[in-house]
Amino acid sequence: MAPTTLSITLLSLASCILAANVPTPAKLGDISILAADDLITNDTSKTSAALLLSSRRNLGAAYGACESLTEGLWSAHSGNFDAGLNNSLAYEVYSGHYDSTQLFWVAQGNQSSLGYKRYHHGHSCQAMDVGGTAHEVDCREQLPVLCSQSAPASNITFADTSAPFQVAQSLGSQTLVGFRDFLTFRFMGVRFAKEPERFTYSTVYETATGTNDALTPAPECLQSPNNGSTDCLFLNVWTTYLPGVEKPAKIKPVMVYIYGGGFATGSASNPTNDGGNLAARGDVVVVDLAYRLSTLGFLALNDGVHNGNYWLSDCIAGLEWVQKYVANFGGDPDQVTIFGESAGAETVQALLASPKAKDLFHGAIMQSNYYQPYIPIATSVNQFTNPILQETGCNTAQDQLACLRAYNASALIDLKTISNAPVIDGTYLTSSFINLNSTSTLNSVPVMLGVNRDEEGVLAPLFNTTNVTTGITDIATAEQLDATAIITSGAFPLGGGNGCNGQECSFDTATNQTLRVFNTTTRIATDASFHCSNQFTAYAGVKTGALPNMWFYEFNRTYQDPGYNSNGVCLPPVTATHPNGDPNLEYFKCHAGDLSVTFGNWARVGFPARDQYDKPYTQVVVDYWTAFARNLNPNPDVEYLQVRGYWDTLSQIAVSGPWEAVNASAPAMMELQWNSVMVPFPDARQCAVLGQPLDALL
Repeated sequence: MAPTTLSITLLSLASCILAANVPTPAKLGDISILAADDLITNDTSKTSAALLLSSRRNLGAAYGACESLTEGLWSAHSGNFDAGLNNSLAYEVYSGHYDSTQLFWVAQGNQSSLGYKRYHHGHSCQAMDVGGTAHEVDCREQLPVLCSQSAPASNITFADTSAPFQVAQSLGSQTLVGFRDFLTFRFMGVRFAKEPERFTYSTVYETATGTNDALTPAPECLQSPNNGSTDCLFLNVWTTYLPGVEKPAKIKPVMVYIYGGGFATGSASNPTNDGGNLAARGDVVVVDLAYRLSTLGFLALNDGVHNGNYWLSDCIAGLEWVQKYVANFGGDPDQVTIFGESAGAETVQALLASPKAKDLFHGAIMQSNYYQPYIPIATSVNQFTNPILQETGCNTAQDQLACLRAYNASALIDLKTISNAPVIDGTYLTSSFINLNSTSTLNSVPVMLGVNRDEEGVLAPLFNTTNVTTGITDIATAEQLDATAIITSGAFPLGGGNGCNGQECSFDTATNQTLRVFNTTTRIATDASFHCSNQFTAYAGVKTGALPNMWFYEFNRTYQDPGYNSNGVCLPPVTATHPNGDPNLEYFKCHAGDLSVTFGNWARVGFPARDQYDKPYTQVVVDYWTAFARNLNPNPDVEYLQVRGYWDTLSQIAVSGPWEAVNASAPAMMELQWNSVMVPFPDARQCAVLGQPLDALL
């Protein structure tokens, strides 16, 4: 497995107080974590890791620098050189940080199995090159340093934030104290905006001073039932490199994640979207940011001032913070990709459409974006605000705004009516949907988007009927569709799912008539809410030239959280040879089943490997996502994969072939599975019946 490159300013902290004898960032300089990427399985036993200090020192100073990090010089006892450190150093050369003849200080004499002599100042000592070979050099030679890396891997229940692994980094007028684990430097719960007054817009926080802890994940924004805080505009950062200077030469692409949850729930600190594996394997800086939810993030008043869309102002403030400060974490503010799932994807789309988000990002990924046109403020007031005023009793108040602000926040979001719909406010959003017929307000950047094959498998109601006509009528009513048109079209036959690479066929799991009806109604709901709108967005973006570079995908292999499987159809069947389920058999690829794969976290959150392909498949997906962040194209560079030792991904892309961009004359997508394949858009006939044809936006 391949490690990553990084640089960082590490300080050893006792408690959270900087000791007087601890080296300053200027003295330590850049530090990188080099760690072999086997952590998709969260197992460090067969991987090597090291801390790379880029600033050049003599051997005596090298010892002192490592000791200041509560580490020693790296030795073969710290880890097998060929278990990842070899690829890490080769990648340093590939990235242009060092030439192929560079030497590094490592442990001397008996501390190393490389046969080094014991250190004596001014005498002959030995250093190691990027290939692991020892060389005799003068002990006073000025070389970069490899220190041991003893920080343990963190997981869903464990993170060692104690003093030996803490790290301090300057950020404007403040110093943030985060920590390192085996893979990354982690700065958790960093404030990017002060708590705004209720129903006002947020602005980026730029006046922090002093030393502030960044050891605890960002709090949830207040959500029902009474979880989280109203003071919640914080973010989490994962990076493998922290520079010792304000404008470093070595900078990495940035991926800013925006969580889903129907605009009513969700968290930047959900363990599934932990950014550590993504940052380490993909050599990117990952940021997860929070935004206000439910009525607190969306309520619009009819006063021309408090116009809703506060959630979007939070995300924009977070992106402005990234522009200002991400270089301090080794990130490139000119290479920012935003990505999100479900409501997070809806937010990414809103940022594409928002004039206020101009120049804050350079690429976008929408995962499972659902169809939710933005509504006029008057509609929002009638549908949400007036009932909320009635339920709170504020409808009779002389000052309705003051009354709503004084109302208990938890009680407000627990009302029968909540507001969680984006509005056309004329400032943050100016049209009912992303306008792909004009580029005047559009943020035109390369886009990757797609769906899971059976999104609604976990969301759609399971109607207790064996009559397909009844089932279709019920789902059409729920989705506000034309039941007669659906029934007479024949486009949604009994049992017809989205299996067999988009062909109309029955699921093997449809063992009775009720499930066959459910297959049909789920296909209808999935197309109506997810597939059609994503496909017509991709088609229109390319057709009009408004978003000319677009790549589409469909997940046909997912890993569902067992706790989010309400209909019981989203996990693969258990067999005698696959006690955790056989993902090669038929099952529903449901909403959110892509998350633990795209973040590389199914093992980190405690899920077992179901077969021998879960790990390499996850690595391929992570490599696609991070290739997009690096190149604004999901096709990984072959030389990059070779240098890093990503052999499984190399083998898989040889099987699947290039991921082709969407072409309006013959739109196609990558069917993501073990042995992925390009296939035509599969839902054109069905979407036309549902009133959402490919040209719906034209």
